[in-house]
Amino acid sequence: MLYQPTSIPLSLYIHMPWCVRKCPYCDFNSHELAAGQLDAILEQQYLQALVADIQTQQDFVQGREIQSVFIGGGTPSLISAQGYQWLFAQLKQQLDFSTECEVTMEANPGTIEHAPFEQYLAAGINRLSIGVQSFSMAHLQALGRIHDPEQAKLAIKQAALAGFERINVDLMHSLPQQ
Repeated sequence: MLYQPTSIPLSLYIHMPWCVRKCPYCDFNSHELAAGQLDAILEQQYLQALVADIQTQQDFVQGREIQSVFIGGGTPSLISAQGYQWLFAQLKQQLDFSTECEVTMEANPGTIEHAPFEQYLAAGINRLSIGVQSFSMAHLQALGRIHDPEQAKLAIKQAALAGFERINVDLMHSLPQQ
């Protein structure tokens, strides 16, 4: 069988490198925000840089559709829903997205104010990956997480109430004293 580049699925990973607080176990490129919130100017500059970077990668796309997008970090839920709306509008001018494209965003239960869930859904994000890590307060403290078990449960509930049909919960296992 001949190699057909247009038949190979294409996925996109988008990295958002900021956190309210860097978790001690995290090896990803992520940086604490001094104020705990992302400045709108820095957000727009970063999103513009992402779009410019995609423009340099057009040769690799080779006419293929984007089948899935994963937005990781850091804490992607620190980016505004309006920022994601702008980003996806720009990306869709450069890339073909499958009509069935799954767009996943990692969300930290300690940074979600829950009202933006509807806005993220409207921006085109159709799956949430909620970084609970543990429902044990002792484990959450050992991991340096900024949320508690109740905030995690509320985030999951609010995501479902907002209309998300695809929700996963990240849990860690084999933690010390577990």
